[in-house]
Amino acid sequence: MSRPTVLLVRHAEAEGNAERRFIGQNDVGLSPLGWRQAGALARRLRVLPITRVISSDLRRCRDTVAGVAHDLELEVETDSRWREISNGQWGGLLAGEIAQRWPDAWQRYREGEDVIRPDGERWADVRVRVVNAFEDLASELTEQDLAVVSTHGGPGSILALWVAGVTGTAFGGPFGPLANASITTMALPGPQLLGVNDVGHLPADLLSK
Repeated sequence: MSRPTVLLVRHAEAEGNAERRFIGQNDVGLSPLGWRQAGALARRLRVLPITRVISSDLRRCRDTVAGVAHDLELEVETDSRWREISNGQWGGLLAGEIAQRWPDAWQRYREGEDVIRPDGERWADVRVRVVNAFEDLASELTEQDLAVVSTHGGPGSILALWVAGVTGTAFGGPFGPLANASITTMALPGPQLLGVNDVGHLPADLLSK
């Protein structure tokens, strides 16, 4: 019997990812490498019986799945709950810049505390909205549905840990950070984690550093 399945995609490399900037909800586009990753992702996904494509409303996520949606003649449905963490005043900065301006908060962040960003969120806030978004989507899917969700590294890691029943921070636990343009597979009911951080569609020259 068919099972509803969600393919959770982390967006392809965005401008600022290679520099390790805290992009957060800054609405940046894909890098040149990111566009090539999105093309490779589309070539893999367009042969699957995908029924829905959902995305964070930020441009880097929409652009990552625009190609496969076009190939399958599907609309990209947007939902802001799949956004990356709001970094507030940290948005767009490098680690060294944050450490210089907010040394106490940065030290606590480095020690693993779920620090609230100035004028932004903490990971616990992201967990609430992303789990809610996933549960709402799961309630809509039928046995024949194969849905793609394009999101970000933080929300994707949090959701994978939640599905696996693992507690921890967004980048803690056994999985590590999700790679750009990676696929994490979840089946319902359960949900059940079938695969994490799959980048088999990306040749070595398309992997983000």
